[in-house]
Amino acid sequence: MKKWGLVVLALYGAIILIFTLPVCILAFFSFDPKNNINTKALLEIFTNWPYWAGFALFLAAQAALLDVHVNIAQRRPVTKGSIIPVVLFSSLLMALLVAGIALAVHETITKSSSIKDRLIFVLLLVSWLVWGYVFHRWSLKLSPESFLERVRQHFFRGSILELLVAVPLHIVARYRNYCCAGFNTFVGIVFGLAVMLCSFGPGVFFLFAKRWQKLHPEK
Repeated sequence: MKKWGLVVLALYGAIILIFTLPVCILAFFSFDPKNNINTKALLEIFTNWPYWAGFALFLAAQAALLDVHVNIAQRRPVTKGSIIPVVLFSSLLMALLVAGIALAVHETITKSSSIKDRLIFVLLLVSWLVWGYVFHRWSLKLSPESFLERVRQHFFRGSILELLVAVPLHIVARYRNYCCAGFNTFVGIVFGLAVMLCSFGPGVFFLFAKRWQKLHPEK
């Protein structure tokens, strides 16, 4: 069963890597060839450490969720040690959604993609602490399976809300003439898509698990 969790984790990582360039192209496409981002600039994304730091973060969050799901599928006890990473990473992903919406709205109002790093850091930290407290309370009150399902639902709903805000604002920003138009709204779109994919991972794993149990009921 553990190998299916690794398969789902590998698929999640591969999807992020494969769709990085298409999403960037769509986000910054312009009918005016002079305003389109060139291929060289897109490929430079893979040489920047923030990209790989974000990739590692989302992969770690997915791994934490799948680790608990594997224990549930194998009918093994879910320890506090396996729940803590879920709380930490899941609350951080929710904080990223909050920060993504804030960045998108700020760029639309100010018509500028520049924002003080200290402000976004404080917002991210406060959101992380708030969601961490909420998820921790849920982990104490709910069964592991119910807790993970509620986290997954909030991932999906939060990412939908993020995209409903960020995508229209990104379109508005792209039609404005200022430096780096649409960058912060693009960040919001990226956070929304990555978290949405993360919410699908556990569901995909359980499909594998149920199929495996039907084919191998004795194991």
